[in-house]
Amino acid sequence: MRKKTHIEPVPPDGMEILFFYQCPHCNRHVPVVNPIEPNMIVCEHCAKRFPIIPVDDSVLNYIRIMLAGGKAASSPDFI
Repeated sequence: MRKKTHIEPVPPDGMEILFFYQCPHCNRHVPVVNPIEPNMIVCEHCAKRFPIIPVDDSVLNYIRIMLAGGKAASSPDFI
């Protein structure tokens, strides 16, 4: 018979930031992870392409630093 082992909860060790862009064709929100470069994206709802305005990479870096790469966002109830 196998002995059950207790596994401790694991905190986040990295993070990405999700941005939403409204499709100009169907008005649905399209999720994009860390869009730091101008790009053409495809709407997952209507399958049409459209260009996006990128976000400032320094803002993403600031958020990552402030949240210690996701670690500082851990719920205090589990720490």
